[in-house]
Amino acid sequence: MAKKLSASLEDYLEAIAELSATEGHAHTKEIADKLGVKMPSVTEALRQLTETGCVIYQAHQPVQLTDTGRAVANEIVLRHQVLKRFFTEILGLTPAKAADTACHLEHVVDVDTISRFVIFSDAISARSDARALQIHLTEAMSNLEKEDSEKYCTLKELTADETAVIDRFSRNLADPGQYGLQPGDVVTLNGVSLDKSVFRVSCRGNLLELPVTAAENIWCKR
Repeated sequence: MAKKLSASLEDYLEAIAELSATEGHAHTKEIADKLGVKMPSVTEALRQLTETGCVIYQAHQPVQLTDTGRAVANEIVLRHQVLKRFFTEILGLTPAKAADTACHLEHVVDVDTISRFVIFSDAISARSDARALQIHLTEAMSNLEKEDSEKYCTLKELTADETAVIDRFSRNLADPGQYGLQPGDVVTLNGVSLDKSVFRVSCRGNLLELPVTAAENIWCKR
């Protein structure tokens, strides 16, 4: 296996692999165009990659990946694909922003971490019992679109004696009306039971006890 490559050299390997897969070859001019760099930079990078045993390069000939280079390139492509998927499907970034962010992070994330990203992504996006979490993440991320996004939280996130305004109820609550609250109400968190299962709030002169399943699904604005 080749020694650890710089982020720049990994980009070259990734470009060579992608060009070989889509065009059937990877000439230096194609590599330069794909990466937006000058030809001398490509030549120097290929010289270094040749020294590491990752490519076979001869002037005026297509660049070829060695078995070592192909293994490294495949790992880089995998990291990119997993990260891009995570950023789009889980974090809700646009495809363009997800791809750009993945390009920056793919060089510092190892295979073990990527494997955990895959497990985490699959669990959230595919498991039927993750539906409530999917809804919560969707709602939480929608707060980021608000100008004062940092002021939004769930009732569960309030601290003792903190006051906030009920903003909305999560779609996870089948019958929000049963809790005696409505959007626009001003509430104060009086305390939480020792086992964290009951949240006591005051609202309109009333003392209410809410189960944690309600507290974590009522959106407030501080």
